[in-house]
Amino acid sequence: MTIQPRRRRTTARPVVREGTGIHTGRPARIRISPQPFGTGVRFRRGGQALSMARAEPGATVLCGPGVRLGTPEHLLAAISGLWLTDLLVEVSGGDEVPALDGSAAGWVTALDDAGCAEGPPLSCRALPRVRVEEAGGWAASDPESDALSVVVDFGARGPSGALTVRRREAAFRTEVAWARTFVHADDIATLRAAGRGAGADAQNTAVWPSGPLRSPDEPVRHKLLDLWGDLALLGPYAGSVTAHRGSHRLHHALIEAIRAAW
Repeated sequence: MTIQPRRRRTTARPVVREGTGIHTGRPARIRISPQPFGTGVRFRRGGQALSMARAEPGATVLCGPGVRLGTPEHLLAAISGLWLTDLLVEVSGGDEVPALDGSAAGWVTALDDAGCAEGPPLSCRALPRVRVEEAGGWAASDPESDALSVVVDFGARGPSGALTVRRREAAFRTEVAWARTFVHADDIATLRAAGRGAGADAQNTAVWPSGPLRSPDEPVRHKLLDLWGDLALLGPYAGSVTAHRGSHRLHHALIEAIRAAW
């Protein structure tokens, strides 16, 4: 089953952003360029295509022959949230996508600066009905509706809540894009000792429960942002997904199940 709700989109011109990775703390340069319609969204680093994806603790990683790129999910969420379908993302410098402000807002601004060009009608594959369990959570997809839902439950020591957002550009901009990554205050030292969060600071990371938040449920909204970005790896799709106690491991398990069912 396929539906055609909109048209293929690319940018009108290239755009460049630079910054440091939230985990590595190393600088990287991202160049996003328009591509012919039907090309899809492609990533390259050091001249190598990044054609595989996997989950690592706290992030998604794109891989190619001898190269890797960490934490692309916020950029992927912005690309998907703005319904851009054909782009080339070229990375130089570090091996992690810059964190910018820890959300997708900076990538939305970059893509707005690049402008938009529309092409032929877009065919979206309907999601199959599948359900997976992984890493203490579960996720399910359905061809009906067209929304993403998360249920967040860290127990007594962390944020909790539920949120459903329709997969519409306006909803992505207003309800999801600005939500920053977050960390529990008690976990900071452990994460740093494990080599994570070297580029995190008060501007790009919300500290729970003591740090200022952009909204009371910002951590819940960021979990939906991560889900939106990981699901972008499927390409254009139609349908709904619910993730209960989501993680990148859970998202990737669902992606594998969806691809197997297609």
